Amino acid sequence: MNKELDTAERIVSRLTPWLKKMMKGASGITISGIHKPGMGLSNETYLFDLSWEEGGTRHERGLVLRCPPADHRVFPDYHLSHQYHVMNALKGSPVPVPAMWGIEEREDVIGTPFYIMERLRGTMPKDYPSYHGSGMLWEMTPDERRALWWDSLSVMAGIHATDWKAAGLQFLGVPGAGTDPIDRQLDYWTRYLEWTRDDPSEQHPVLERALEWLRENRYEPERISLCWGDARIGNMLYDEKTCEIVAVLDWEMAFLGDPEADLAWFMFIDRYLAEEYRLPRLEGLPGPDETARRYEEITGNTVRHGRYNEIFAATRFGLILVSVIKKLMRLGMHDYGDMIGNNHCTRTLASFLGMPSPGAQPGAPTEGSDGRLTVQFHLSGPGGGDWYIIWDDGSAERQVGVLDAPLCTVRSSLEDWRALQSGELNQLDAWTSGRLKVEGDLNVMIRLKDDIRRLLG
Repeated sequence: MNKELDTAERIVSRLTPWLKKMMKGASGITISGIHKPGMGLSNETYLFDLSWEEGGTRHERGLVLRCPPADHRVFPDYHLSHQYHVMNALKGSPVPVPAMWGIEEREDVIGTPFYIMERLRGTMPKDYPSYHGSGMLWEMTPDERRALWWDSLSVMAGIHATDWKAAGLQFLGVPGAGTDPIDRQLDYWTRYLEWTRDDPSEQHPVLERALEWLRENRYEPERISLCWGDARIGNMLYDEKTCEIVAVLDWEMAFLGDPEADLAWFMFIDRYLAEEYRLPRLEGLPGPDETARRYEEITGNTVRHGRYNEIFAATRFGLILVSVIKKLMRLGMHDYGDMIGNNHCTRTLASFLGMPSPGAQPGAPTEGSDGRLTVQFHLSGPGGGDWYIIWDDGSAERQVGVLDAPLCTVRSSLEDWRALQSGELNQLDAWTSGRLKVEGDLNVMIRLKDDIRRLLG
């Protein structure tokens, strides 16, 4: 039995008695269809269907179980209860969140703390492949993208308008006067940097200097609000037909502090997902200045520290990348080379701080000496074989066989490849389980995604 299936069956066997105790008056409780939709970097997620009888009526609900990741964590301090209680506190507010079903902070039920929430239907822009190159946002018109951006900004402003005292969110840590709201964050991220080091000699000069600059230039915030922490359109669930925002998800980075930090993060992550993957930012998405002005109109508050919080966002995300890339490489995924120290975050920070660039700014995906883009596929199993795709002068063609020195090589079974193309298999899950292996320039695949789907879908 594979490890994932064994874990899912173990969860079912132990979760059912727990639900029986929680759901007073319910009988005939059964769990079905439990599965793990993806790897999860900051959380492990399982989806399942719950059925029970109550008051003579049979009920069914789709639910989500979330728990800490089993291996390397992205964050040193993992407060599962914070995520649960923030969303529970927002129930009934203008901020859409799933209904929370229960939390278990002990490990003796399924072997780890967990919480359960309602499963909502919808879609969200993906980080990888970047939504600037494929997916729901890429397929929209410029006007539709603009409307989605403004709606998302309004929901984020609604988070900042939450009366966090009345909502009982003091457990996130109430900042003191003066620069204390900023100091608390800088203390946390300084500890985070130390936590990421594999040994004391490991150096991150750009990130270290950025933290020093942030400390030297900290300010006294004018407002303290609930901050989402990971504020971005990729953490919002949208209705597949209307694009109405169904839920705001992923609250593991939530804190009480200056809401301008969320605004800067919201804009920086979007820019990162274009520039890091060498993709043009999607037409129709408002720029930073326009976004800041709209935020001021919505909230009635002036954005005064945009540049500081942009540097703060680049520093935070740069630190998270150190942790995430190390995790992915330990799992045997793609070799990210020098991306830990040379990425959009560190290049942005180095330029601002007047430091030497940590590496060259990537241009277009690397072409061969003959100007062509090439991807080799080794697809095993029934019906599989060796194929390669060559893009040359604006057109692509598929050939049978093995190409010398392709720019990118993909290994998978034909069955798994087809499941990836249909969406039945999550790409990150395929990577971590070894069912998909990619070597070489990943951005060649992004650039040729439409040709690959057409020629080898």
